[in-house]
Amino acid sequence: MIRGASILFIAMLFFKENLSAQQFILYSSQWVDAGSRSAGKTSSVIYIDSTRITIEQGESHLYLDIKSRQRREANFFYTVIDYNDAECSAMFSPEQMTFEYQSGQYRLKYYIDSIQQEKSEALETEESDEEEESDSASNDSVKADNKIYLNTELPPEFPGGNEAMKSWLAENTKYPAAARKDKIMGLVEVSAVIEKNGSLSDIKVKRDIGGGCGAEAMRVVKQMPSWVAGQIKNEDKRVRVKIKVFFPPK
Repeated sequence: MIRGASILFIAMLFFKENLSAQQFILYSSQWVDAGSRSAGKTSSVIYIDSTRITIEQGESHLYLDIKSRQRREANFFYTVIDYNDAECSAMFSPEQMTFEYQSGQYRLKYYIDSIQQEKSEALETEESDEEEESDSASNDSVKADNKIYLNTELPPEFPGGNEAMKSWLAENTKYPAAARKDKIMGLVEVSAVIEKNGSLSDIKVKRDIGGGCGAEAMRVVKQMPSWVAGQIKNEDKRVRVKIKVFFPPK
């Protein structure tokens, strides 16, 4: 029943005009290796955004940069580049509730349990602009100073880069007792604004997995050291970022 409801929900989404961002989160509990004819029931999460596909299967992570994309009827076809700079292919079918990834003879098919569509960046930008106008209608200089960007020429960065951030999160994140009891694992996505001085503000949980993981992700992100601010034309800007906190079973 849940599977049927998910298909109906996605079918309705495809008639919306703002699907061009193609930002999806796919949840899978079963996969098949077409090459070796093996199968497994590892919980997996597949993130598809405008530039990258991320496959998280258990504790393994596969990052695929999107080179090109096509949409044929209700299906999405991608040409992607893997970590070896090899060109591969991927296909997401909401109707069939499947996601396939192929690299040479290696071919994996994921059977999707549910699909979540994220709000497009364009829509977030519009909402951000509306907030700025209402907050600074009486002062144009304040409006320019308080603008929150989603993209900048030089993006904000955790001290030492992305790998340093992952290490810091792994060392400082505590696995909640409730999550341990229920064997909950996965990624909590947190949104934050990196201020001009590198501090973090407006921290919110955008996607929770339960078991107290959302609250713990909020706590650990609030404890982060100051970032290097994002810049446009050598000027520090306020930038909204997404931070993913991984909770593996322990």
